[in-house]
Amino acid sequence: MTVNERAERNMRVNTVALIVSTASTGVLGLAFWAVVARLFPAQEVGLASALITSAVLLSTMSTLGIDVLYERFLPVAGTRAPHLLRRGFLLVAGAGVLVGSVLVAVGPRDPMFQSGWAMATFPLMVLTLAVFALLDKAAAGLGVARWAAVKNLAHAVAKLAAVAALAIWEQAVTIVLSWTLTAGVAALCTYAVLHRRSRTHPRWQRAADLPPSRQVWSYFGSSFGIASLWSIGPLVVPLIVVTQIGPVANAHFAVTWAMVSALYLMMHLVVSPYVAEVAAHPAQVRSLSWRMVGMLAAVALVASAGLLLVGPFMLSLAGDEYRSEGGDLLLLAAAFLPLSAVSAAFEGFARVQRRLALYLSVQALVTVVILAGSWFGTRAIGVTGVGWAYLAAEGLSALILIGPAIAWLRRVGRDPDAVPRLEPADSEAATLDRFQEGYTS
Repeated sequence: MTVNERAERNMRVNTVALIVSTASTGVLGLAFWAVVARLFPAQEVGLASALITSAVLLSTMSTLGIDVLYERFLPVAGTRAPHLLRRGFLLVAGAGVLVGSVLVAVGPRDPMFQSGWAMATFPLMVLTLAVFALLDKAAAGLGVARWAAVKNLAHAVAKLAAVAALAIWEQAVTIVLSWTLTAGVAALCTYAVLHRRSRTHPRWQRAADLPPSRQVWSYFGSSFGIASLWSIGPLVVPLIVVTQIGPVANAHFAVTWAMVSALYLMMHLVVSPYVAEVAAHPAQVRSLSWRMVGMLAAVALVASAGLLLVGPFMLSLAGDEYRSEGGDLLLLAAAFLPLSAVSAAFEGFARVQRRLALYLSVQALVTVVILAGSWFGTRAIGVTGVGWAYLAAEGLSALILIGPAIAWLRRVGRDPDAVPRLEPADSEAATLDRFQEGYTS
């Protein structure tokens, strides 16, 4: 088997595993909220969904951009990989506690933190989910994104079983703990497996071949900005819903959005194995780029069709009021998900080039449109207003990025230097160590 065939095969296996896992996780996630909606009062569901959604999005922000550094640079980290994994996870865990504590201190106290248990455990929730999220990109960087898929699927099954078993306690804390504790167990098991691979696999027995510090810092700055902007919309929108139209409406929104966000995640997960494989095999960028585009197109079309054909039935499992309140939001999501594939493809191209300025600018614009549109839209037409806000944002993003994305695909067919080559370095094996030490200096 040639190098090109091995690279394509590894990307295909990892991507398919992520797609299958994400689809299964999405179905199980919806089943989780359907069970919760049937067994718990709507008030408790709305409170729990606000806490979980906020913790999930804050956990993304707490990764500090280290997740995309792992995705891009772990493939060439060599013998430095185990140390980089340990230090990165410790930094992210600390950031999770800090960010969670800040929201407890300054966040909307009445709608979200109505009891002492919520205030005390929220920072630990963010820590757990931040480590859980970081494992996805760490696995991609180590060439085994399929292990992250197993982790996500195991968590989806475990949290569903836990909430069903503990439903005799009809309180939000039951829902939150079922989600968080199972995530912690899955994260610990997956980290142990990844750490072992980073010590024993032949690829990570070679000397590190990392870029100079200035390149890493530049990549980090843009990546951290993108991750922060990407988190703001999903973090703030549920808060807009719960404060504007109440926790019951947020329960309807949360169940519907569980499907949409799972499909969003599926498309962006397609990008991770692509970036990792191009980093490890830059000469194969053309074939890998076209394969990634084909996978994104297929996922986008299937996702849109699934929302139209299966989505209403899935909502009805939670109850007729959920289908009634979330039906229009599903239709709008079926329209904007294919548009978001353009943004996902361009993100992958930008990451392999290490040129993220345009994507960062577009993400800032998209965030403003989502927040402003959701604020005015929910006041006018309820949760459907969020769908219109996302449709406007994704349409604008696709309009801006489609031209540069096409230009990149044309370029990789004729330019062997489309992917930046790593510059020779004297002691660059410690580049990411110095970068991560910058957090503590």
